[in-house]
Amino acid sequence: MPRNPRYLTGLLVAVLAGLGGCAGGSDRFPSLALRDFERVQGSFGGSDSPAGTLRPAPLGVSQIGEIARALAEARTRHQRFMDLAGPARASVATAAGTGPEDRRWALAQVEIAELDSRRSGTSALLADLDRLYADASLSFAERSQIEQAQAEVGAMLSKQDEVLDELLALLG
Repeated sequence: MPRNPRYLTGLLVAVLAGLGGCAGGSDRFPSLALRDFERVQGSFGGSDSPAGTLRPAPLGVSQIGEIARALAEARTRHQRFMDLAGPARASVATAAGTGPEDRRWALAQVEIAELDSRRSGTSALLADLDRLYADASLSFAERSQIEQAQAEVGAMLSKQDEVLDELLALLG
């Protein structure tokens, strides 16, 4: 198949023009060589300050007050729970072995529900302390007082859980 000489001439001119652009002077385009500011200098070592100098900020007066109020309220609620646990044990003991058709069983269930409701109130105080802990973490504040309060309220809740589990097991 014969080739068109004009086509080949046009192709040759286009290729040569393209190569001519590559071979042109470097004054029109910036060099791709590394510049001085692109060279790595120095090192990325640690801070010059001694280790451990960053300390969390102390808790504010309002946070300390919130912790104290939550602890005082948790202690009060826990004591009310424990005061109600004694009579509830007696009711559950008399209802043990009976069923839903017996009035004593229903009364025991009501007393267990009352204790469970009281436990929920204490649990809400732990949630308040958890919120305080999260806020202190985000603001890089001291959290040890909050952790101690959380541990104390958590221990109260564990004791309340034990009582509820015991009563439910006794009731059957």
